[in-house]
Amino acid sequence: MAYVVRAVPRDRQPILDRLAGASRRFQVHALLELDVTAPAALIDASEPRVSWTAFVIASVARAVAMHPEVNARKAGNAIVSFDRVDIGATVERNWHGRTVLDAVTVADADQQSCAAISRALQRAKFGPGEQHRPSGLTGALLRLPGPLRRSAIRVAATRPDIAATFGPAVGVTSIGMFAGGWGWAIPLAPLTVIATVGRIADRAVVRDGVVVVRPMLPLTLSFDHAVIDGAPAARFTETLSTLIENGSALEAIALPAEP
Repeated sequence: MAYVVRAVPRDRQPILDRLAGASRRFQVHALLELDVTAPAALIDASEPRVSWTAFVIASVARAVAMHPEVNARKAGNAIVSFDRVDIGATVERNWHGRTVLDAVTVADADQQSCAAISRALQRAKFGPGEQHRPSGLTGALLRLPGPLRRSAIRVAATRPDIAATFGPAVGVTSIGMFAGGWGWAIPLAPLTVIATVGRIADRAVVRDGVVVVRPMLPLTLSFDHAVIDGAPAARFTETLSTLIENGSALEAIALPAEP
């Protein structure tokens, strides 16, 4: 059988490092199926257009702002808590004829409109992408050979001042949107909470004792149990479910005009 051997792409190394870093995590998952009748109508009528991923990111960010205890990361024997709500997202970026997976940080996502987040994701999909060039000690670690690099990163991650530079503690991925149905997120360091968005489908549900058809959004929430206990995770999950089903993040937010 013929085959071709290629080196692992250099731009995939950070993903492999994150997978290795998360291999010892204790994950708790919550499986949700949310009635999105209300937000679907608002998204259909939105102008400018809003993507479902952007809506979920905005909703997750608002839930995090209401439950700041989940916006944290374990660093050795310490917990690093963040005072701003940044959300990490993954996008497939088309650039110079190549399709690559890229990480995008939506800064202060709880204060951004769904439309603004949609524009940011769109730019990330078709533009040059963010510059991921860590400096200082973090940059030096990333230049080490693979096994040595991962060991050094694992040790460095126990220092709060370094762990705080590893990006957002909360992430959203829409992998289920591509495959259909539910999506399962593989734990990625340094994310403490991951929301995996599935594909919306019409399902039969009971409302007021009557079986009706509603658009249902599958959502998987994954928590790092080393940071978040069951009760805080349940409270966060309940808040997020309410925000999504009510379409609260689609309410207008006054933002400065774009330059």
